[in-house]
Amino acid sequence: MIKVALVRGKYLNNFEGQNYVFNRKKISITAVSSLKPLDYGFPFPVIELPSPADLQDISFLNKPIKFLMNRLIGDAQILFGLEKLAGKFDIFHTADSHYYYSYQLAKMRKKGLIKKLISTSWETIPFNNETVSQKKFIKKFTQAQVDLFICYTEKAKRCLIKEGISQDKIQVIRLGVDINRFKAHNSSSKLKKIVILFVGRLVDEKGVNDLRTAIKKVQSFNRLIKLKIVQSGSVDYRQIPKAYQESDIFVLPSKTTRTWEEQYGMVIVEAMASGLPIVAYDSGAIKEVVGDAGILVKQNKINDLAETLDSLVKSKELRLKLGTIGRRRAEKYFDARKTAKNIEKIYENISGHSF
Repeated sequence: MIKVALVRGKYLNNFEGQNYVFNRKKISITAVSSLKPLDYGFPFPVIELPSPADLQDISFLNKPIKFLMNRLIGDAQILFGLEKLAGKFDIFHTADSHYYYSYQLAKMRKKGLIKKLISTSWETIPFNNETVSQKKFIKKFTQAQVDLFICYTEKAKRCLIKEGISQDKIQVIRLGVDINRFKAHNSSSKLKKIVILFVGRLVDEKGVNDLRTAIKKVQSFNRLIKLKIVQSGSVDYRQIPKAYQESDIFVLPSKTTRTWEEQYGMVIVEAMASGLPIVAYDSGAIKEVVGDAGILVKQNKINDLAETLDSLVKSKELRLKLGTIGRRRAEKYFDARKTAKNIEKIYENISGHSF
């Protein structure tokens, strides 16, 4: 049996976690989080460690903690006591290399205290998280100690290559969802309003303000429309599939900024699996993920966003067509069970175990 520590600190979550459910006779996985991770109710055991990052939950401390820790040591995501886990696992699987807990693991790897270090790399903007000197040091040091990088998109892979990582140290695996939970629900009602769904953080880069403006324009043409907004973290992830099943169209107008773009768009995968047509801004890795299951609009073009939504509202045939394409695409490329098998093979190969 291969023992794996999935280290995610404050950002341990179930949307990624559903891809780490393995054959327990082969892989024993334990997650390592802060005391207050994003989610609870994981399908694997969790070790919780103290972290300054949890203080960011207190609204008036959020920005000060982030600013202070970035400049003092590079990041707030320290996990106190992480070093004590060194000899308990065959593989440590961390997240992006700019997190402090990734740096903690990299130091352990350099000293030979841990056997193998894998890093998931979401980042799609080359040389991002390097404006603060200490953060840049952490990132580069960690990258040098990682045995293998797992990217969820080709765009993330190209980002690493531009930063000097050899492509033979990178594997691309699509992150998936539980397609038995995220699935279409056919409503028999012919008189209900068309529900347009947004799921995500309520911040400007997610395009929430653009969406609200666009919806007002659409409603001026057709009042049988309802905008449903689900804020990330406000609903138990196990209840999220219901939000998709009660909707007709999914929209994600994420916008690229200097330091952020949509690295994956997990909500797009959830929407595809749920048989919903997708409208999104052409930002980050969205095009790579959505494929032909949706309609992309140029960023900041609110009128185009409104017109595209209006066309879907008026055409049930188009909604069904795109929704069907999306469901098939999810089954083929974004099934969490397939993702888990691919990650399982990586663990077997890097550890030298064979079953």
